[in-house]
Amino acid sequence: MIIGGTTWPKDRRWVVGIAVAAAAAIVAYGLEWRHLGHLPGGSSRVGLVCGIVGGLIILFELLLWPRRRVRSWRLGSAQSWVRAHVWLGLLAVPLVLLHARLLFIGGLLNQALMVVFFLVIASGIWGLVLQQSIPRALLEQVPAETIYDQIDHVARQQCRDAWRLVDASCEADGHDGAHHGDGAVADDDLLGDGEEADHAVITGFRSMTGIQGRVVETLAVHAVIPGTREIRRRFVAEIRPYLLAGGRSGSALVAPSGAARFFSALREASPAEAAPLIGRLEQACDCRRQFDLQARLHRWLHGWILVHLPLSVLLGVLLAVHVPIALLYW
Repeated sequence: MIIGGTTWPKDRRWVVGIAVAAAAAIVAYGLEWRHLGHLPGGSSRVGLVCGIVGGLIILFELLLWPRRRVRSWRLGSAQSWVRAHVWLGLLAVPLVLLHARLLFIGGLLNQALMVVFFLVIASGIWGLVLQQSIPRALLEQVPAETIYDQIDHVARQQCRDAWRLVDASCEADGHDGAHHGDGAVADDDLLGDGEEADHAVITGFRSMTGIQGRVVETLAVHAVIPGTREIRRRFVAEIRPYLLAGGRSGSALVAPSGAARFFSALREASPAEAAPLIGRLEQACDCRRQFDLQARLHRWLHGWILVHLPLSVLLGVLLAVHVPIALLYW
């Protein structure tokens, strides 16, 4: 959930509401503290009310997971549930603190319950922070963003496009390993059946008029450029494995600085006429680097739930044990 911008009018109502509710609970707790002369516990009037409301909030928080999966539930929009999940979860913090006598609690079960509760809150806040920052990072740092599940497919397509350009522009080398070798892709597979070699299709991503988009260019190939065997060899040995596997390849091209040194050396070892070709290959490697960054950010964005959800379930279990025991000894 993104907070701010166009969503702020809706969030503002929640912020005001939970601030008023939290302030009212704190004032009531302070008044009872003054009346009793000691910190009210969970069995006091205010402590009991805070505990009941906090427990109901936790129960509501746990309902978000089945709400997302049971499409037949017509109890408000998914965005409304997520917004309530976030803000009510934050309201539960002062209520639980007041119920727990400001953490002056005893008993192993109560201590475990409080530890798990604050771990749930912390993991939820961390997930909320990620949801605010990662989409912006993707927009600014990954203009080549594609569908996450299609990254390998798109990377392979770009490798195929780059190979067409190299194969059409560079001098042949009988030892380039184009047809065989570990991790190599056959020429026929890269070029496709019946493909013409008088042009090459290069896929790129550029920002035009403020819009990030996919650009497909067709580059005419008039003749093989003399002195370009080294480009072909480097492509087969280093560039192609990186385009196909990305960071998993262990290539020096993974780091921008390593890629800069690699292509600088390649330009020095190649004729000036090959500069546009090398530029295209460098652009393809940069795109692959963006795909790797997108994959990492995607894992961060969605990985936190693997911590938050199990902890939330554990919190629900501990709460279900805590309530009857507390009533038994009340």
